Amino acid sequence: MRAILFNITKVFAKEFATMSAYAPFSKTRLLATLAVVAGMFFWALPAAAETIAVIGTGNVGGALGPQFAKLGHTVIYGSREPQRADVQALVAHTGHNASAMLSADAARNADVVVIAVKWDDAEVAVKSLGDLSGKIILDPTNAVRLDAQGIRHHAVETSAGQMIQGWAPGAKVVKAFNTLGAGTMTDPASAGGPMTIPIVGDDAQAKAFVAGLARGMGFDAVDMGGIEFAHALEQMLIVRGNAGVLGTPFNYYFRPVP
Repeated sequence: MRAILFNITKVFAKEFATMSAYAPFSKTRLLATLAVVAGMFFWALPAAAETIAVIGTGNVGGALGPQFAKLGHTVIYGSREPQRADVQALVAHTGHNASAMLSADAARNADVVVIAVKWDDAEVAVKSLGDLSGKIILDPTNAVRLDAQGIRHHAVETSAGQMIQGWAPGAKVVKAFNTLGAGTMTDPASAGGPMTIPIVGDDAQAKAFVAGLARGMGFDAVDMGGIEFAHALEQMLIVRGNAGVLGTPFNYYFRPVP
């Protein structure tokens, strides 16, 4: 946060100094600068507390749910068997008044819905959740197929993010948290240094909320455009995974331009 506020201050100071050379346009430049500063400020804010339904209790759901709960959000796990022993163990591990219920009930009671299921199960899962209009859908899925050598390939023509947006047209789909492993989600410090979470989606406020989640977990966040660019984030996971198979694993960190 300190670095972000420092950058905001630099932007304002630079523009204020420039205005003296263009006095006739100073009001216009000031208003434009204030708009930029406001945007940077709200992007930097932590995510306000919400109720988050995490659909799926596997590696990704079991990693993100506890992290979101630590940030003050109310987490509801959605499961086909909410009373199953491993689901209840995850609820207990998450703490912070977390709970579990059937997936449709979890989504209905939440402001934010995380699709933390395997890609092959995603369509059925999303369509079973009822009307998601107005809700933020956080999509960390990847549509990937493996060849005989274990090399990853994109498995759909467009992207998982765009397809989820099509299945829930009234929702605010945000693609994020798909470019790193569940182990790093569980323990961000295990990355050994800073990491960047790229984010795409069509709703600016929804993206800002998800960026707040990422920053709250200790990551950087970068807005990379609308949901039509979800394929680029999914390709990032593919090349990262392939590099690991080939013996050169890495994580993503985007160094800001000074």
